[in-house]
Amino acid sequence: MELKEQILAMLVEGERSGGKIAETLGVSRAAVWKCVETLRKEGHNITAVTGSGYRLEPDNMLGSAKIKHFMRSEWEIETLAETTSTNDVAKRFAAAGRDRLAVIADRQSAGKGRLSRSFSSPAGAGLYLSAVVRPKLTMADCGKITAYAGIVTARAVEGLCGAPVTIKWVNDLFMNGRKICGILTESSVSLENGSSEYAVVGIGVNVRKGALPDELKGIATSVEDECGRTIDRNELAAAILDGLWNMDEEIAKGDFLDEYRARSCVIGRTVNVNGKFYAEAVAIDDDCSLILKDGNGTMKFSAGEVSLKL
Repeated sequence: MELKEQILAMLVEGERSGGKIAETLGVSRAAVWKCVETLRKEGHNITAVTGSGYRLEPDNMLGSAKIKHFMRSEWEIETLAETTSTNDVAKRFAAAGRDRLAVIADRQSAGKGRLSRSFSSPAGAGLYLSAVVRPKLTMADCGKITAYAGIVTARAVEGLCGAPVTIKWVNDLFMNGRKICGILTESSVSLENGSSEYAVVGIGVNVRKGALPDELKGIATSVEDECGRTIDRNELAAAILDGLWNMDEEIAKGDFLDEYRARSCVIGRTVNVNGKFYAEAVAIDDDCSLILKDGNGTMKFSAGEVSLKL
């Protein structure tokens, strides 16, 4: 860990004098001052209290030390000011053998959604997180990863803002009828045995109030716009990662399925299927497939997209 990250981690835990930081880390007070100035330039709100020391004030900056302060699990965390896509970075780490690693960026220049769509990812506005996992799941069960990640993210958002979150099959989270989050899971499959080698779970949450571009405001919203509270992105990241930590066990138990169904905002409604036909969404199967019904009977829908816009 860089010296500035060590100093930031200490300040996350509470106010510290420059002399105490220097003594603890075995460096000079001048080195501490230089690192504090660098952290300030990066955007961290660090104040100097006369006769007391440095204090980290609330700000909108992401940081691995800040996330770990809130986190109970043991993820390795890489925070980036900007990247093309956190999923792409995470896949490179996964291909190199890394596990239990989360890549989190303040901004994505080429954020990805499902079906090759882009995902708006302006700086300081959202939480753009991709987690590398190596699930001990059959390929049949790997389809449940996105659904479980949706439950984990919904719980994390509700825990911080208190407002209800629903899920539009299979990967979109909604508040008050508008999208706040999209989830994209990408995996690598072993050609030898057909099992999953790794999965990258990409989660993009619109957090900041008033940060969405005008063209998205009719269909999307942010957590802060809907709940009227300021949300700490570091605390939100920690809550999501804690929820993903025991993913294998939770998916194997299957208890999350009842909650996934209860949070659905499509069951019992007419939906447009892949932009081609209309059907009623009647249930969600145990493998997280959507059961549809139209004039020709019922069908199982496992891949594609449904829309509530009629």
